[in-house]
Amino acid sequence: MKMKLFKNPNRRRKLRISYTSPQFTRYYDLDLDDLNTLVKKLQNNERLTEFENERYGWYILTLMEIVLENNKFKTKPAAEKEEIRDYQYYDLLCGLTKFNFNKGSSIFSYGYRIGYTAALHYYKNKSKEEIRKEKLQEYIDDTYKEYLDEITTHKVSNINIDRG
Repeated sequence: MKMKLFKNPNRRRKLRISYTSPQFTRYYDLDLDDLNTLVKKLQNNERLTEFENERYGWYILTLMEIVLENNKFKTKPAAEKEEIRDYQYYDLLCGLTKFNFNKGSSIFSYGYRIGYTAALHYYKNKSKEEIRKEKLQEYIDDTYKEYLDEITTHKVSNINIDRG
């Protein structure tokens, strides 16, 4: 998933700025009060309006980018970050609605942890996939070698040498 482009406001991110503020930058800033309201509506099985749904998307994408600014991820190649975003998106989209407002202190911390964990799972799964590919390649190489040995041995044993 490629990130939506935004005009860099050349300032630190604001996490408690109203989305109606002229200084609010989509995909860069967060309106945590609005995010809390949207999550509570979703938890109560209330339908979001089209604009509320759009704002919820802004906040999800913003959380994803904040996680990718972590030192573990910020120097990774763009293509890898796109794959990480794919892992994060669904987890954040569904996971935020499980936030317990009575138990948790901050939906931002909860969302950050979801995005961070999804990014770590990306690398764990990538590592497992590389190990599977190596084992498969070893198996293919061994099988091919056995096949070549078999046909070579078979051909040599069928050749009659006439020394007469």
